[in-house]
Amino acid sequence: MISVFVVHGDEAAPSLDFRSGQVVPRQVKVYELEDEDDRLPGRRVTEYDLIFDEVPEQLPGYLEDCLGRVCRLGVVAWLGFEGAFNFNNLLTPDIAHLVYGVCASGSPVALALEAEERAGERWREVLQRHADVLAT
Repeated sequence: MISVFVVHGDEAAPSLDFRSGQVVPRQVKVYELEDEDDRLPGRRVTEYDLIFDEVPEQLPGYLEDCLGRVCRLGVVAWLGFEGAFNFNNLLTPDIAHLVYGVCASGSPVALALEAEERAGERWREVLQRHADVLAT
């Protein structure tokens, strides 16, 4: 399973196509995440869980393509491990090791697929830049 978290406007969850070439999720589950404390005023967060029978062969390319297409819609999006999402820790250093891809409108997709990459200062800085976008 690949979990994609998408911050978008106050409208309903965008209908997204997660097919890329021959890679097609078996199922896509969509969850509206409730922002009870209004940490992102005027915005919503939707989680898309992409279910596969096996890991796609070209996983890095697939992840980059999917995130890139999501971010062309003018949103911030990231990939995180299951159970890693919390409105109190949106792209913070505390959860950097649990986020393995991120993008925002107008910026390239950044991936950190190895644990060593996610543990480094450079990755925390990448996430901070994207968290700053959420704050505006």
